[in-house]
Amino acid sequence: MKTLPIFLAALLLCTAAHGAPTSGAVVREEGAIYLEDLLPRPVRLAVIADAPIHYKIDIERYLGTLKKGQLVDLQAVADGAYRVRGVAQQGQVAGWVDPKFLNPLKKDFLENLKQNAARRDEVNALIAKNEVAINMTPEEVMRSLGKPAKKSSHLDAKGREETWEFVKYERVPKETYGRDPAGNLVKSIIYVKVPVGKLAVSFADNLVASLEQTEGTLDRAAQVKIIPAPYAVVGF
Repeated sequence: MKTLPIFLAALLLCTAAHGAPTSGAVVREEGAIYLEDLLPRPVRLAVIADAPIHYKIDIERYLGTLKKGQLVDLQAVADGAYRVRGVAQQGQVAGWVDPKFLNPLKKDFLENLKQNAARRDEVNALIAKNEVAINMTPEEVMRSLGKPAKKSSHLDAKGREETWEFVKYERVPKETYGRDPAGNLVKSIIYVKVPVGKLAVSFADNLVASLEQTEGTLDRAAQVKIIPAPYAVVGF
């Protein structure tokens, strides 16, 4: 086997390192809403006219053409372009197309999708600060505060209410005394974890309905935050 010339080998290594763009790679574009972040199952749309598909959201780098009549998986939406996965002349492709080539989405679907994307950003900001707000889901609360120390439930004519109790701990310094190797009495500081507050989070219809500080102080300046409940994104 002949050795490749040095410049050609270097060129091949450079190409492999950077990787040629593949049609199936999901490159997240700014300003786009990705459905996998918000929906439990994929959305399929019909191609209603031969549709040019492009690598980037700017609809400039051509990948191929999606033939009329096929079903494609909708991956993301943005103003003026949808990201889909389908089949072009060269095979499986994923990229951006003009929405006019696809079966239209219902206005409510798009609006609720955008509202859920905005709500997700708000929830993620709360979770980053280990905070909870009215209308968060149990999964979101657990992502923010971890597993509850205690769970209880209450059933009455209005329905079932579940309450999770969380304990907040802080590490506080404590003086201790001992002897060094020479036998001298020395003072040292250790940090012990002590409970400083309890928070009860009550759920109704699988959303946070109320927050109750049952003991201690979690945050003197804290105010109850209310966020929108998740919007129903159904039908397209």
